[in-house]
Amino acid sequence: MNKRLGDYLKAYGAPLPAQEALDLFLGMARIVHGMHEQFAFYGQELRFDNVILSPDQPPRVLDCGIPQSRLAAKSPAPEDVAQGIRRDIHQLGVMLYQMATGQPVPERRSTYNFRTDFDETSELLPVPDPRTVNPAVSMEIVRLVAKATARDAQSQAKSIGELLSLLEPSPDAAEGAAKAELSAPAAPAPAESAQASQANPPVRRDAKVTLAKRSLPVVSERTGFVLNEAAVKRDAPPAPAPPPASLVDGLAQAFADLSGTGERPTGKGFKFFLAGVSCLLLLVVSLIIYRIVEKFFLGGGASVATRPTVEALRSRSETSNRQTFVPTTAPDDTRALLPALVAVKGGTFEMGSLDGQPDEQPVHRVTLSDFEIGKYEVTNAQYKAFCDATRRPYPEEPNFARLRNYFLDYPHHPVVRVSWDDANAYCIWLSERTGDLYRLPTEAEWEYVARNSPIGWDSYHSGGAPHEVGTSPPNELGIHDLMGNVWEWCADWYGSYPAEPQTNPKGSPRGTHKVLRGCSWYFSTVPCRTTSRFRFDPTLNYWFNGGFRVVRAKH
Repeated sequence: MNKRLGDYLKAYGAPLPAQEALDLFLGMARIVHGMHEQFAFYGQELRFDNVILSPDQPPRVLDCGIPQSRLAAKSPAPEDVAQGIRRDIHQLGVMLYQMATGQPVPERRSTYNFRTDFDETSELLPVPDPRTVNPAVSMEIVRLVAKATARDAQSQAKSIGELLSLLEPSPDAAEGAAKAELSAPAAPAPAESAQASQANPPVRRDAKVTLAKRSLPVVSERTGFVLNEAAVKRDAPPAPAPPPASLVDGLAQAFADLSGTGERPTGKGFKFFLAGVSCLLLLVVSLIIYRIVEKFFLGGGASVATRPTVEALRSRSETSNRQTFVPTTAPDDTRALLPALVAVKGGTFEMGSLDGQPDEQPVHRVTLSDFEIGKYEVTNAQYKAFCDATRRPYPEEPNFARLRNYFLDYPHHPVVRVSWDDANAYCIWLSERTGDLYRLPTEAEWEYVARNSPIGWDSYHSGGAPHEVGTSPPNELGIHDLMGNVWEWCADWYGSYPAEPQTNPKGSPRGTHKVLRGCSWYFSTVPCRTTSRFRFDPTLNYWFNGGFRVVRAKH
C-alpha cells in the first residue's frame, strides 16, 4: 500500500542503508529534473511528506503547491529559473543528508564561501558533513550532499544532470538497462491504443530521460511533466551534413552555423574578407616565428631593452619591500605527540591598527595574564592521535598538487581542513588526557605574541602548499609560523572591537563566524600583517589552508 516517505523514515528509526538512500534520491531527482524541463519548481513543497512510496512502482513526488501557469510558461525570467533549480537541488541534498544520517539538518548560522565573494545573504540552510553524524556514510553520498548544498552558486550543481554526474555508472546497471529496452513489448496498433485509452483513461505518463549517463524511467502524476519536443530534438543525433566542396564553402557553412540563421554568406565581398583574414593570420604567424628565431638562434633579446609591464613593476616593488626569508631546519620537538609550548609573560599592549582594514579599529588597550601558547601549529600526527583515540573521521584530502595523501604521509605538516568545532574538540580531548586546561587562543592573546613576527611560508615562498612546522624563522619569543603556513582558529566570535580598555578579553558574546589569524601559504591578496583579521563558519571543514595552535592557561 502507498506510504509517505516521512512516515517510513520515522518507522525505520535509523539511517537508511546507503544503496536504499541513493535509490530513493535518484527516484526523486529524476522527477524533479522533469519538472525543471517544464520550468516548474517545488521549493518548500519538496519534502518527505510529499513523497509517496509504493511496493510496485518508483517513488512519486506530489507536485502540490506548483501553479499550473508555471508549467505552461514559455519564457520565464532566467534568474527565476536559476533560483528555482538551485533551491530544489539544495532541498534534495538536505533530504539525502537526513536519509543517510537519520537526523534532520541542524539549523545553524549562515556562512559564505571563501573561494568567491563571501555569500552571507544566502537563504539556503548550511549542511554539515554527514560523516560527523554517521561515520559509515559512503563517499558517494558525501559528494552528492556537498555538491547539492554548496552555499555559493559557483560550487553548487547547476542542474540535476550535473549533480548526478558525480555517480559513475556501473556496467551492470548499463547492461540491465539495455536488456530492459530490448525486452520491452512492442507498441500496440493505433486502433487498439485508441480503444484502450477510451476504456481506461491514463492516470500517469511514462517517459525516458538520460541523466548522468543512465537511462532512467520518469514517472509523472497528472500535473507532472512530459519531456517536451525541444528536449527530444536536442537529444536526437543530428543528420549528417554533406561535406563542403571547397575551403570557401566550408568557411561559409561555418559562418552559417555560428550565426544560427543558417544563411551562408556569398559574393565577392566574403571572398575578399577571407583573403584579408588569411593575410592577417600569416602576418601574425610570421611575427611569432621571427621573435622565436631572434631569441633562441640569433641571441636577440638579451641586450635589447624592453619596457616592463605594470604587473612586473608592482611585483618587483613588493618583492624589494619584503623581508628576506631563509628557511630553517625543523627542531626535534616538532615530532612530539604533545604540542610543545612557550611560556608568555602577560602585559599590556595596543590592539588593532589604524593602517589596516576597518574591522581592525578602534585601537584599544588590552591587558593579558600569563599563559602558554603552542610553539608550532598542531600537526597531522598530533591530530591523528586524537582521531584514533576518539574514532573521529580523519580530515578530508585537500588535494594539494605536490603533497598527495597529505594527512597520513606528511605527519609533521600542519593539519588542515578542520573546522572550529574540530579544533575545539581536540583541545577538550587534550585537557582530559593531560589534566591541564587546553583551549584555543583568544584573538588578543594571538596578536600579543605575534607582534614583530617575520613573514614565513606565504604565497610568495610556499610553492603552492603548506610546509613542515618549525621550518620558518621564529619570532623573538621562539614561536614559529605565526605569519604564514596556515590561518589559525581563535576562540572568539567575530565582532567589532570595543573602544574602552579590556582585561583578558574573549571577544563578542555571540556571533555567526569565528576568527582566524595569521595569513597562509595560499593568499597573496590579503596583507600578511599581525593585525589582519579573517572569519569563517565554525561548522565547516573544507578550509584547505586553515589550522590551529593551542593555549594552556589557568583562565
